[in-house]
Amino acid sequence: MVSAFDYMNSGRSSPWFEHASSPIATVTGAGHLIRDINTAFCKLFDRERGDIIGQPLCELLPDSDECLVSLDRVFRTGEHAEYTGRERSHPMPAFASYRMWPVREDDRVVGIVVQVTEMAPLHQQRRAMNEAMLVSSIRQQELATAAATANHLLKAEIIQRTQSEQDALMLTREISHRIKNNLQTFVALIAGEIRRTPAEFAQGFIAMETRIAAIADLYDLISSSSGQTVRVDDYLRKIAGGLATSLLEPASGIVIDVVADEIELDPERAVAFGLMINELGTNAIKHAFPRGKGRLVLGARLVDGQLEFTVSDNGVGMVKKASETDHKVHGSDYVAIFVRQLGGQFAVSMREGGGTLITVSAPLSLSIEG
Repeated sequence: MVSAFDYMNSGRSSPWFEHASSPIATVTGAGHLIRDINTAFCKLFDRERGDIIGQPLCELLPDSDECLVSLDRVFRTGEHAEYTGRERSHPMPAFASYRMWPVREDDRVVGIVVQVTEMAPLHQQRRAMNEAMLVSSIRQQELATAAATANHLLKAEIIQRTQSEQDALMLTREISHRIKNNLQTFVALIAGEIRRTPAEFAQGFIAMETRIAAIADLYDLISSSSGQTVRVDDYLRKIAGGLATSLLEPASGIVIDVVADEIELDPERAVAFGLMINELGTNAIKHAFPRGKGRLVLGARLVDGQLEFTVSDNGVGMVKKASETDHKVHGSDYVAIFVRQLGGQFAVSMREGGGTLITVSAPLSLSIEG
């Protein structure tokens, strides 16, 4: 207790002593007279400093006999001591815990520092504990009620959103189904015109029929799916079936195959994709197989995070270089528009062993330019 020693020798309070939160007093001599006290000690006994200084400590503290014994033992032995006293003047017993440290000078005890570490009537302690438990219980109940309310609101919101999503999905499917039916009606009407039109004049009707059929196939897929995306491999198979039905005779020697990964494509871009593939497939069937025999493959896969669509055949191939025939044979204005809507790049090359390979690379997602 160097600071206490300094204080007692200097006769003035040090900052640690005066501003301590615990009540502290210093006593001197065998009579244990109070030499100084801090502000907290004054508040504890509700008395002025001048009324306390110079008084025997035992006159202020409860159980003066036990207090005197403890003080004498510390003064005599120079050893730290603690004791708990009980205040008899209160209606209910009050308990205070006192800690005592000796202050030495030249190996002798010249005083004692006393710190009151706790003082509260027992009933006040119990009441404080009960109040704390009650407040805690009320707060816990409030939190439980708030959590239950929030959970109920969250469940209601989830149910509402789920129902809204289901309603939106049903509406999407219903609209897609109706669009598909209307488009198929147009295809049927065009097919009737084709039958009544001489073969040399029917090519325009046939091209229009396959284009509308490709869009109808798309809406058929949307009406039977989640409505969020379209499976590219399924769409290619429908396009292949439509090309075969519209352009090939039952006994034709031309085979249309699909080799595609399970790729999902948004419905808006799927329109441009389907029309592009239909256009390229139609062009290949018309020009690549003059002998009426061969294989056409519609493909799709992911390459380095990019979509890669291919239309390849083992037909006669290109007579001129790709750069010279690109626009005339394969790069029609329609295909160029569809490729641009996909945000893609168009390339034409000769296949090994004969035939033509058309490749369109496009990002996984991109807004339609219109």
